[in-house]
Amino acid sequence: MNMKSIAIATAVVAVLAGCKDKTPPAPTQANITLVEAVTETVKKPHQVCKDVVVTEQVTPADDNKIIGTVGGAAAGAALGNQIGGGSGKVIATAAGTIAGALTGRKIQENVQKGDVVTTTKKQCHTEYTTSDKVVGYDVTYEVSGAPTTVRLASKPATKTFPIQDGNVVLPQ
Repeated sequence: MNMKSIAIATAVVAVLAGCKDKTPPAPTQANITLVEAVTETVKKPHQVCKDVVVTEQVTPADDNKIIGTVGGAAAGAALGNQIGGGSGKVIATAAGTIAGALTGRKIQENVQKGDVVTTTKKQCHTEYTTSDKVVGYDVTYEVSGAPTTVRLASKPATKTFPIQDGNVVLPQ
């Protein structure tokens, strides 16, 4: 071989070496760039009770006020009987009976209005306690600069996901 052939062969090898495939190797990992917890608000009901003082009017045993009416009539008749004599005494007794009955009835009514009983009653209502519950994690990862976000049930334990056969392998 002569020198010229060697020089040409060397030049061809150098040119062909420059044409070598410059494709980078396929990535083997996806880099996790962001992990955010996803939460939901949970409302839990519970009863809150307190004792309250309540005053109520007592239902009268004598709703027709018979005791006051009869007692007032008797007292009115006795007083009316003390006035005058003869037929005036009869009229005064009758008038005293009527006035006494009306007065006795009114007195009993007023007394019964004042009959109250005070008790303690329990009053309850529902209140809610709220809390945030983690329901998953939004995880953003990049492969060759392209970001992708997925929702996972648990937080990733590593900072990368493996890539097998060109696919990102996510934890179960």
